Amino acid sequence: MNEPVTGAVDVAGLLASWLPRQRWFSAGHGGVTLAPAGQIVLVPPVPEPSVVEPATGEFALPPGGGAVIAPEAAIERKPVGIVVHLISALPAGAAASDAGAATYQVPLTYRSEPVAELSHALLGELRTNDGPRYVYDAPHDPDFVSAWTELISGPVEAMSESGTPRSRVRGVRRAGEAPPDPHRAAKVLSGEQSNTSIIVGSDGSDPVMIKLFRALQPGRNPDVVVPGALARAGNERVPRLVGWVEGEWVQPGGQPAWGHLSAAAEFVAGSSDGWRLATGAVTNGETFAGLSAQLGAATAAVHDALAAALPTRPSTPATLAALADHLQHRLAWAVEAAPALVEYAPAAGEVIERVRDLSEAPDLQIVHGDLHLGQALHSDSRGWVLLDFEGEPLRPLAERGDPDLALRDVAGMLRSFDYAARHSVLGLADDDPRSLAASTWASECREAYLTGYANESGRDPRQDGALLRALELDKALYEVVYETRHRPGWVEVPLRAVGRLLSGKGSGR
Repeated sequence: MNEPVTGAVDVAGLLASWLPRQRWFSAGHGGVTLAPAGQIVLVPPVPEPSVVEPATGEFALPPGGGAVIAPEAAIERKPVGIVVHLISALPAGAAASDAGAATYQVPLTYRSEPVAELSHALLGELRTNDGPRYVYDAPHDPDFVSAWTELISGPVEAMSESGTPRSRVRGVRRAGEAPPDPHRAAKVLSGEQSNTSIIVGSDGSDPVMIKLFRALQPGRNPDVVVPGALARAGNERVPRLVGWVEGEWVQPGGQPAWGHLSAAAEFVAGSSDGWRLATGAVTNGETFAGLSAQLGAATAAVHDALAAALPTRPSTPATLAALADHLQHRLAWAVEAAPALVEYAPAAGEVIERVRDLSEAPDLQIVHGDLHLGQALHSDSRGWVLLDFEGEPLRPLAERGDPDLALRDVAGMLRSFDYAARHSVLGLADDDPRSLAASTWASECREAYLTGYANESGRDPRQDGALLRALELDKALYEVVYETRHRPGWVEVPLRAVGRLLSGKGSGR
């Protein structure tokens, strides 16, 4: 339970209690040092509507303009104060350059009276000379959503001149897009692990999903760049990009940084996510093969569009050797992070080394990077639509934007079918009838997906069996680390998959 804190004297005290309980906060539950990395006070601007094209290089905000106001004045002039806190988190005793250092985006609203409808989002109560201030997780507060939506309708700027360090953000609306209405009803999606998404206007036409990136990294976020490129190419297998917010902060080591804070895209109304559909089929004993084949075709269509719209590179013996080195490095990282993998390390290393000896492989291209059933929506009108092109949350942002093998996405979806089938039979032996039924279901989905992909792309992923196996193994190792850190009760699912992949049986068999 996220119980609010009563009687704190500063925001740092509230955050020290609240942050470790959030799923997207990966700095740990104890021994964490928090420091300000930036602060933006939002006062909803009223600019003339205009649009700009997406930036193609480094971030560069124009000088001047925008609303400049100090935190105290914002709270005084508005019935609600809206402040976006950018927070550096360091494990106790760690240097700012350590891998555990991270920067988080934490928008908060400050009110002089409690709001019953926001009680679930209350961090706690601050004591001030002017009476109590009730502090809320801002994505749940309609005043914040309205201000952030207006920012995206930009281009406009918001800035804080007081406080340390000084920060600035700019909202950008993609050319040709109408400004989203800031006064429509909004709701926060539940269950997200890495970010916070807000659906604006789901009760009307043309709803928008605003995603707040919680863990910030410098540079251009693929979840803005990739959908923007696909939108320009006219691909309808991804939600249409509407706009984004970019800004500045200070890295834990003190270096200035620019990056994306948020993205806004079309919300596909009347859709259901693939995880819910798949697990429902498992529970009801229904086949999912038809939808799996359609999902395979949709994945291939997105890959083809990405290869046409963004740079590609041929695979060479040198790139395959680099991939093998990278996978070996990931294996070592996984074994160190999850001791349960120690016994599998020698066999896993052998599977990875076979990549080095391959004579050919598909071209490298921009890919999704973290594809699974939860990243796909299905509706009767649109079929399958793929979401969230950020890549794996634990990978560095610069690495996520590099050209990669499309097979990595295929491997991710195959692992997702295995998860959907086997999470309901946790703790059962492999020869239990229920486990055998789950295995059969996963195998059917696997083959249907691969066939659908092959029919759309013209290249069957099964032609590249050694590569696909190594990438499935890499994904399963990553999953073992993730579950070890966040859901220990689920670690059995990927750990058993590692065993099956090393025995040559595949994750779905």
